[in-house]
Amino acid sequence: MKVKFNGGIKDVPLNEVTAENYIVPANEQHFYHVLQEKVEYDRNNGKRLSRPVLQKYDTKSFPLTEKYLREAGFTITILHNPTSWMAAQKEAAKKAEAVRKEAQKQAAEAKAAAEREALKAELRQELMDELKEAGLLKKTTKK
Repeated sequence: MKVKFNGGIKDVPLNEVTAENYIVPANEQHFYHVLQEKVEYDRNNGKRLSRPVLQKYDTKSFPLTEKYLREAGFTITILHNPTSWMAAQKEAAKKAEAVRKEAQKQAAEAKAAAEREALKAELRQELMDELKEAGLLKKTTKK
């Protein structure tokens, strides 16, 4: 399994993977990533027989599954806990929403200002036309 190693990436056996060096795949950040193993040794020579397994669980079922696995004698190492990632995603979504609302507000204000200016120009033109018709304002010609 590829893990972080001195600023680079190194391929190591699964039993050497820790939460600090584990690289979470980009599209699986919303799952719990767990190393689970029911540790067994050979009684004759003490050689380890079991191997850890990388398992991924969704956030709703993991607490109960963790309880059952521990009761069944599994050792569990949580490599990635998605709660902090999900909190960061919610915070980023809130910031994006605030930016979007501010942009909408500015666009609405700009549109209203443009409409006001167009209305003012139209009213000015109508007033000028009325004054010219009433003879209170001389008609000017451009030279």
